[in-house]
Amino acid sequence: MVDAVVASVGAAVGAYGSAVLTRGEDAAADATVRLGQRLLARLRRDPESGAQIVGAVENVAAHPGDDDYLVLLRAKIVRVVDGDRALAAELAGLLAEMGRPVVTVSGDRTAEVRENSGIVSLGDHASNTVGDR
Repeated sequence: MVDAVVASVGAAVGAYGSAVLTRGEDAAADATVRLGQRLLARLRRDPESGAQIVGAVENVAAHPGDDDYLVLLRAKIVRVVDGDRALAAELAGLLAEMGRPVVTVSGDRTAEVRENSGIVSLGDHASNTVGDR
């Protein structure tokens, strides 16, 4: 779920820079950017965690194209969402409204695979062969 939130918030920051923090939802924006605006508005409601999110968004806006800042934003979002089940449910609801799948993967050696044309092997001592034999 967090990856979908970060992707949408990142798209909104990419479209508007730090102005995404002050502008309302833009009817002219595409669906991903609008979703990012809505998710960001919800993440900012709590004053303490909202300030952390704002700082991370401002850094992403100040360093466009630098994935390290997007990773930091993701880490802030994870910290906020992990501590608040109700918030996680609200964010999942917003994602679902916009047709974004909410996938939860947990446990040792689990993988979330959305598209794959090869092998996903997570087992101990696995042996995988691809060929005509």
